[in-house]
Amino acid sequence: MSAIKEETAVKILQTAGLNKTTGRLALLNVLLEAKYPLTQQEISKKLSKVAPLNHVSIYRSLEAFLKAGVVHKIESGDRSSKFALCGCDNRGHCHPHFICKVCGKAECLNSISIPQLPLIKSGYLVEEKEFYLKGLCADCAS
Repeated sequence: MSAIKEETAVKILQTAGLNKTTGRLALLNVLLEAKYPLTQQEISKKLSKVAPLNHVSIYRSLEAFLKAGVVHKIESGDRSSKFALCGCDNRGHCHPHFICKVCGKAECLNSISIPQLPLIKSGYLVEEKEFYLKGLCADCAS
């Protein structure tokens, strides 16, 4: 892991109040390098090259990251969740996601913000916002 990525990963863990472990640093490095959200299986495959983490450890780390707002989970509709680093500084999504209906690729649309919504009903408290756009990615559309 490069010194800059390790420094970034350490800062993410410190800010979230999470313990710094070799496994968590390796997992964050995978997510920092990812160009799109990854499934737990994709994360495990990438980690197998650098850190021997079992599926339970990866799952527990991802759950801790979710709870701390470090990552967000994207439900792609095919019963597999995908994970990406969250730059929203909250536990909800701040941007929409695109999901390809053919290949299942998910992509964070960071350049688009989910607008603030008015109070939906008296007494209701919205804790998370999710917005998905579904269609065909450029590869599948051609």
